[in-house]
Amino acid sequence: MIKLIQVSNLQQLSDDLKQIYISSFPFDERREWHELKGLIHHPQFCLNQVVEAQQLIGLISIWNLSYFTFIEHFALRESDQGKGIGTQILQQLIEQKATRVVVEVEEPTTESTRRRITFYARLGFSVCEDIYWQPPYSPDKSIVKMMLMSFPDKILPFEFIEIKKQLYRVVYQIFE
Repeated sequence: MIKLIQVSNLQQLSDDLKQIYISSFPFDERREWHELKGLIHHPQFCLNQVVEAQQLIGLISIWNLSYFTFIEHFALRESDQGKGIGTQILQQLIEQKATRVVVEVEEPTTESTRRRITFYARLGFSVCEDIYWQPPYSPDKSIVKMMLMSFPDKILPFEFIEIKKQLYRVVYQIFE
């Protein structure tokens, strides 16, 4: 059985969890570990360990924003990918949330980025047509061109402006 266990204290931030996080996301697409640790008690942020048979196999971090839920990072150990676990986790999350669910994905320029988009699309997520740039997590990181996907319905242009504003302000701490 797959379980999501919320990280509620720093002792739960194991080296295994750190390794999954760092190895799963490019430098520019993740926070520094100490920055992630600093968010554990943020009222809108939730980092969950993905556990199967009492073994850590992944993580999913989400932000509970005013009218949508944002999945910031979602990763499984490579050996646990392709087994339907990711689908189970997202279906569980979608069932728990009464709001729209939004996720950033890289543009479909490689086989793995195309697979990621297809994965979310199979679950009913739609690609937003508006151009979106993920702000840098810190001054030494670069801005990254991404796409937003949403469930259950597509983000409309007038909604995109507010969603982007909330992401920039709350998640990335950028005030335009």
